[in-house]
Amino acid sequence: MTPPGPPSEPTHDTAPVPAHAVLGPAGAPRHAIVLAPVLARWDHGAFFRRIAGPFLDSGHRVTIHDTLALLRDGDDLGSLVHRWARYLAPRKDPGPAPGAHGPSRHAPPDVLVGNALGGAVVQGMLGEEWTHRAKVLLLSGPTVADHRLNTTLERIAATADAEGLPAATRLLEDVVRGPDGPAGAAHRRPTAPDAPAPTASARPTAADEPAARRLAAGLRLLHDADARHPVRDFPGPLLHVYGERSRLVGREHLATGPLPHHRLVAVPRAGMRPHADRPDLVRHTLTRFLGAELK
Repeated sequence: MTPPGPPSEPTHDTAPVPAHAVLGPAGAPRHAIVLAPVLARWDHGAFFRRIAGPFLDSGHRVTIHDTLALLRDGDDLGSLVHRWARYLAPRKDPGPAPGAHGPSRHAPPDVLVGNALGGAVVQGMLGEEWTHRAKVLLLSGPTVADHRLNTTLERIAATADAEGLPAATRLLEDVVRGPDGPAGAAHRRPTAPDAPAPTASARPTAADEPAARRLAAGLRLLHDADARHPVRDFPGPLLHVYGERSRLVGREHLATGPLPHHRLVAVPRAGMRPHADRPDLVRHTLTRFLGAELK
């Protein structure tokens, strides 16, 4: 008797739908797929909602995925990229298109969006031919990790392992928050949805343990990330948006190709979360990006 082979990679037909949120009408003519940053707990797409307006106004249905939902024990970034590429690849067989995945599961997305880890995953997928008709938007999504980024992320991950979620969250907030003042502190969001910002007296609980492990595993995926080759060769429009005053992912971690429609936009007075620190400026940038090819 032939022993069973290894389990197949997830596809639309063989895997449960990863945790996701959907914005916009089922009949929208265009589809944007968003991959989330590392979140200790899935926030149901809350991180993206403040800048979803330009997508909805331009006729997109937006599917926001929890990037870590497809993570398996032992995965590195390449494994996660491969799994998402397999999952998101358009179906070739006919049949009804479930509404949760946008206008059609048979067509490639019109826009691919990635925030932080989600941006690294999106960039890793750009060698896939089905991505080449999409516009690509990257929000503080590192193309390449250097020693400083590796060290910072490992320090936070190690703290999550040794001291628990509250201590790790304090360190993470310290490096991702925007600059003090109306453009930064006034727009800060807690890491977990609807949760107060952690305080010095916070102590880990048993309920925090899975979230701490998830946070540590997600941050470690970015160690030595390098997607410069698929980014360089990507033929479509590509836009990096990052905070000019980010203390985590900065200009040195971003790369583009030689094409004129590959662009970088630094958001002034913004940190690692420019879409939270300066949503007005980011929405304006996205409106222009979605409305026309960048020249």
